[in-house]
Amino acid sequence: VTGEYHIQVHGANMDVLLQSPREYELSAHMHPSDADSAENNTNMVLSPMPGTLVSYAVSPEEQVVEGQELCVVEAMKMQNIIRSPRKGTIKSLTVDVGSSLLADQLLLEFEDESSSSSEDEA
Repeated sequence: VTGEYHIQVHGANMDVLLQSPREYELSAHMHPSDADSAENNTNMVLSPMPGTLVSYAVSPEEQVVEGQELCVVEAMKMQNIIRSPRKGTIKSLTVDVGSSLLADQLLLEFEDESSSSSEDEA
């Protein structure tokens, strides 16, 4: 028994995890799961599939808006445009054009949102 349940209350669906008081206490000392760490990659753009990096449409320190073209990944002779998931400043391009890519490989990084907002205030 895992303690994981799916419940529906007044039309709202929820996944819940029932733990004993001791399990809850010990869970505070555990490493975060992959699902928790996936939320912390907002500054990264990952390759959605294996392929080849064809080109970058941006450069480091460039300001981009949400939906703007960042790069092109070719997979199975199809060119896929990778677009910006958010507004921000490009920190670095991490792969050379022409390189082979793995799925979920880091393509580029954004500056931290907190550091760019503090620079704007100064």
